[in-house]
Amino acid sequence: MSETTTLQSPVAPGLGHKATGALAAGLSLFLIGTSAPVAATIHEVPLLTGQAARYLVAGLLLVAIMIIRRSLQRSRRPTPIRLRRSDLLDIVLLGTVGIAGFNVFLVSASYRVDPALVGTVLAATPVLLAVISPLLVRCRPSGRVVVGAVVVTAGTVYITGVGAADPLGILLCAGALACELAFTLVAVRLIERFGTFATTTLAAVSGGAVLIMAALIFDGPGAATTIMVTPGDAVRILYLALAVAIGANLAWYLALPRLGPARSGLFYALSPVGAIAASAVLGIGLPAPVVLVGLGVVALGVIIGIWPQRIEPNDGVRRTPQRGTTHAREPVSINRP
Repeated sequence: MSETTTLQSPVAPGLGHKATGALAAGLSLFLIGTSAPVAATIHEVPLLTGQAARYLVAGLLLVAIMIIRRSLQRSRRPTPIRLRRSDLLDIVLLGTVGIAGFNVFLVSASYRVDPALVGTVLAATPVLLAVISPLLVRCRPSGRVVVGAVVVTAGTVYITGVGAADPLGILLCAGALACELAFTLVAVRLIERFGTFATTTLAAVSGGAVLIMAALIFDGPGAATTIMVTPGDAVRILYLALAVAIGANLAWYLALPRLGPARSGLFYALSPVGAIAASAVLGIGLPAPVVLVGLGVVALGVIIGIWPQRIEPNDGVRRTPQRGTTHAREPVSINRP
């Protein structure tokens, strides 16, 4: 017997509904792209300790906001959050694999391979999401979305280049890719159960807890007390906590119910754009003019993938019209054993 989780979104959403999802997905991936150049300028803080600090700040702030929101809704009797065993497993997976695992693999890969190769491997994310997310709900992948994802990946590879690596470096990049996929696919179930804000909070808290343990093991217990954080580093860590750990994740989880994982994945190509913009602002380097060609290819792929069609294909979304409603609802079903 299987347990089915459904994520509801309109069958024929209006332009505003899809536009909100597209803007949220684009903003999310753009902000995530800025994180690497910003983190690279933090010199006095050990890597894992800095990551743990950023998610600790984000988690505490999100928990505080959630408590305030629920206290203001006492008169409305807010529905209590009840965690099931499957929810706890998803939360652990999201924090361990989707956040902490991704950061550990990404950092480890950056020590052995060119940054260009890391970007190239992660550029496969749109294609894999376009294929895997429909298969999870036993649907045929949308040909239009798959084509758009392939074009987006080609444009991203053109922007980042390929780079050189050794076999272990390639495996580490593949690990980062798998964690990135889990970050989206596991979150779909949690969004249905708890909503966008609560899922963002759970992701930040669980990821922060795992990263704190990793920092204590690899950076040492004294790392957090002996380092001298400059005002500039403190501002950068605060930016990573507020804009990336909170803002980017919240926007991403806002986009998923509106576009679905397959179409949301098309916007992964905006991560290099965010990295280029942040590098320019920080004075690290300016993009070459040929990069604009790659951005044009990326834009074309996004347009192909999200362009509305008269008859929507399966893209990881099951559409079931309801009687008596102007706009039917589409449950995105994920069957769990």
